[in-house]
Amino acid sequence: MLWAGQFGIAGGEALEETPWVGAFPDPRPSSEEPSDLYLIVEPALPGSAEFCGELKEAVGRVFHREKVSLTGGLLKALRAAHEHLRDWNERSLKEHRVAAGLSCLAVQDSRGYLAQVGPARAAVYRRGSLTTFRPELPDALEPLGLQAEFWPDFQRVELDAGARLLLLSPALFDAVSAQELAADLALPEEDVLPALYRRARDLPDCGALLLAAIEDGRLAVPS
Repeated sequence: MLWAGQFGIAGGEALEETPWVGAFPDPRPSSEEPSDLYLIVEPALPGSAEFCGELKEAVGRVFHREKVSLTGGLLKALRAAHEHLRDWNERSLKEHRVAAGLSCLAVQDSRGYLAQVGPARAAVYRRGSLTTFRPELPDALEPLGLQAEFWPDFQRVELDAGARLLLLSPALFDAVSAQELAADLALPEEDVLPALYRRARDLPDCGALLLAAIEDGRLAVPS
């Protein structure tokens, strides 16, 4: 089973719903191979924050509509987001251009695929070891909306029992040390996000989404 939780801060206020954090369960959970999508959006230029909520919803909608495979669905969803931002930028003055980075995780049972376009951060904690992820491919370094072409940086992640996967805003990632992040992720799953929030509460805008693998099975989202 996967335990999922999230928090977001917007304008210095902790809110249940923010433009940065998205969770999109499969709209057909009874299908043969249901899959879910989780993401963090990061505004990359001044004025981009107001587009993040719309972008988040578009990525979730396209992923579930177009997915034939997890990676294929991720690629189509990110391409749609990229074209949306590019269309706006082509019709706007240079100083009004917008751009965003994303970390997107598609999950099916215990198998996950992480797709990132900068700026983006993620971390996996397993058996006392912390691994962090950021885009490294040249075509994934620039945010969506600016370049003619892009290609997300893909990573396969196994969410076996005891593993924790965290999507987080770059500002939050930069605000904590690797030792602090590992210590927080080693806590019981229900204590991880409160610990991270205490480190993040002075940030004006950020978010985090945690998946913790407890045992085999479908997603369980706490109320």
